Amino acid sequence: MKWLIKNPLRLKDRNVTPPVRTKPPGDWSDIAGWDQFFQAKIGDGPFHVPTVMGAQVCQSVRFLSFVRKRGGRVWFPGCGIDPGPRFYAYVGSTVLATDFSPVAVRVQRKFAELAPEIMFGGWSSFVKSNAPIEKCGRFDVAEHDFTTGPPTGVFDVVINCRAFQGLSPSAMTAAARHFFAALRPGGAAIIDTNNVQEGRPDVLENSLIEGGFFLPFIDSERWYRAQLESTGIIYRMVLGHPHIPAREQYPAGHFDEYAERDRKILESFRTEYKTRLAEEEPSVRKVLDSHEAKVAHVVYNTG
Repeated sequence: MKWLIKNPLRLKDRNVTPPVRTKPPGDWSDIAGWDQFFQAKIGDGPFHVPTVMGAQVCQSVRFLSFVRKRGGRVWFPGCGIDPGPRFYAYVGSTVLATDFSPVAVRVQRKFAELAPEIMFGGWSSFVKSNAPIEKCGRFDVAEHDFTTGPPTGVFDVVINCRAFQGLSPSAMTAAARHFFAALRPGGAAIIDTNNVQEGRPDVLENSLIEGGFFLPFIDSERWYRAQLESTGIIYRMVLGHPHIPAREQYPAGHFDEYAERDRKILESFRTEYKTRLAEEEPSVRKVLDSHEAKVAHVVYNTG
C-alpha cells in the first residue's frame, strides 16, 4: 500500500501501521475489523467518474437517475469509503453519508473538502457529455450505526451498497426498520448486494418485509427461485438469468455437454415466470401508484 504525500485522501495526524486485512471481517458488527479493512483499501485517487457502459468504481452512481426522480434527498447508511455519495452531492443531491467506522467517516469528511476535479479524474469529460450541473448539493457525514436507529432527517431514498447482506437476521430486521423510519411516505430503499445465494435472499427479503417495506413482485420472484432451486442444479443469477458456473459438478471433460442440458432445464421456467410477473403487475402498480407505500428494491449482483 502506498502512502504518498501527494495523496489528498491521506489521513493525517495518525501513526498509521500498514494494514494487513484485505477482506471484510467475518463479524459485520466488528468496528475495529472494518477500520482495518477500510484503511487497507485507501488509495491514491482519483476515482474516475463511472459511466453506464464503463467500469463502475462507484457502484452506487448507477442509481442517480432514480434518486433525482424521487426528490434528491438520499441517505447512504454504511457508506464505507465509497466516493459515490460525494458524487451525488456534486451533481445536486442532498446527501447524508454515515458509517460506524471512524476510518470511513474520516475518509468521507476528507472527500467533503475536495473539488470534483481532484476526486474524479474524468470529471471534465463527464460534465461535457452530460446535462449541465445547475448547482452543487449538500454533503453531510456522520458516525452512525444504522442497526441502532435512524439518523435525524427525512429522506426520499435510502441506498445501502453491500453493507446489509452480511448482518445477522436480527440486525437486518432492525436496520430495515430504521431505513423505513427514515423515509418519507412513498420513499424507497435500494439494497445493493453481491453474491447473495442459496437461501440467503429469503432471509434478506423477510427482514425488509418485517421492517415494513413493500417488495414489488416478491411472489413471482420467490416462485421462480423455488423452481430453480428444486432442480438441484448449482447455478448463479447473472443479470436476472440463471448461469451455470464453471464448478466441478459434472464429470471431467463433459462440462459443456452437461451445462447445456442444465441451462435448458433452468430456462424452462422463464415462460411461466413472465406470466406470473404479468399477473402480479396490476396489484403492484396499484400500491406504487398510491405514492404512500415505502418500497424496497433488492439488487442482486454476482461477481
